[in-house]
Amino acid sequence: MKANPSLWVLGMKIEILVDSSKFWRRLESDLHSAKHDIFIQTLSFEGDKVGKSLSNLLLSKQSCDRRLLVDSYNKFVLSDNFLYTPRNLLNRAIRHEQRQTTLMINNLIRNNVHVKFTNRAGPFMLKFAQRNHKKLILIDDTISYIGGINFSEHNFMWHDMMVRIEDHDVASFLRKDFLSTWTGRNMKRSQQFDGIGCHILDGRSNELAFKEIFRLIDGAKRHLYVESPYITFPFYEKLKQAGKRNVKITVIAPKNCNRSFFNKYTRWEAMRSDFDLRLYEGRMTHLKALLIDDDFLIIGSSNFDYLSYRLHQEILAILTSDEVISTFFEKVIRRDLNNSIKYDGHVSSLSGHLRDLVFKLLADLSILANRIC
Repeated sequence: MKANPSLWVLGMKIEILVDSSKFWRRLESDLHSAKHDIFIQTLSFEGDKVGKSLSNLLLSKQSCDRRLLVDSYNKFVLSDNFLYTPRNLLNRAIRHEQRQTTLMINNLIRNNVHVKFTNRAGPFMLKFAQRNHKKLILIDDTISYIGGINFSEHNFMWHDMMVRIEDHDVASFLRKDFLSTWTGRNMKRSQQFDGIGCHILDGRSNELAFKEIFRLIDGAKRHLYVESPYITFPFYEKLKQAGKRNVKITVIAPKNCNRSFFNKYTRWEAMRSDFDLRLYEGRMTHLKALLIDDDFLIIGSSNFDYLSYRLHQEILAILTSDEVISTFFEKVIRRDLNNSIKYDGHVSSLSGHLRDLVFKLLADLSILANRIC
C-alpha cells in the first residue's frame, strides 16, 4: 500500500512527518506563510544550528505575534548533558553552547519575540523532574503540530515524528492550552473531534486521562505496537495483562538508548513479560506511539512512562481514521520493524529488579518533592 503524504479526514488535513528533515521542510514553509500568530512550545531550544535556524525565522516574521515557551529543563541540560556536573563545568564545547543559547534567546527578546520558561526547578532543584513535556506549534488559527521533536541538533539527528493537523477547531483547542500555560496555569482538558480525540494533561490529574488509554489497551483483541525509548510501569503492567489475553505485543525501543539506564531495564521487562522486543538500530529512536489493533493510534509527547503518568504536562491525541492508521503503519511501524533486530538475549533478574526498584524510588521521591515545594 502506498502511503499518502497528507490525508483528509472529514475536512481535517493530517500529515505524518517522520524525522526532522520532513518536519523542518513543512514547518519552514508554514512559518514563511504565517500571517498573524506563531506560538511554539518545546522542551529544548539550543543555540546550535537548529535552534538558530528557528530563531532566524521567528526574527524574520516581525508582523506576527511570536511567542516561545521553553521548559526550564533547557537551563540545565544541553545536548543531553547536565550543565553543572564537575566534568561539564570545564567542558569548553558545552559552555560555548550555553553562551550561544543565552545570546540567542536574549536576541529574540530584544527583537520583540516573547519568550517564557515553564516549570522552575525550585530550591535545590527539588522540582527538576516536573517538566512541561509538550511539543506544540500553532500557526495562525488553523495549523497545529504535535509530537516529540525538540529544537536542537542532537534531537534532529534522532528518529522521531511530528503530526501536522490543519483544522480550525483543533487549533483553537490547543491554542487555549498554550495561552493558559503562557499565564502560568496548567490545564486539564479533553475534546473529541472528527477522527481525533485530544487530551491535555496538567501534571496533577494525568491518571484520569490515562484511564481512557488503559481502557483501549484492555479492549485490544489482536495486537499492540508500542514505540518509545522510555516505557516504564504502569504501562508494562497493562501490556502484560493484554499478553495474557493472547494479544500480540511488539515493542520497538532504541538499541542504544541515550539514557543508558533503559538499555537493560527494557530488555529485562521484555524477558519477564514475554513480549516481542525489537531494538531499533543505527541511531536513537525518540518516537512515541501506541497502535491498538488497527483501530486506535495514540501519539503526542508522552513516553508512556511513570513520570508522564503522574507528573509531566503532556499532549496526547487518539486518532481513529482508517487511512491515518494505515499510513502510520506503512511509514512508521513497517519501516521501523525492518530497521530493528529481535532481542533474544538475557538480563539477570537481580539487575532488572534493581533497576526497577531504583526507578520507582526516584519517581516517588520526585513526586514527593513536587508536593513539598
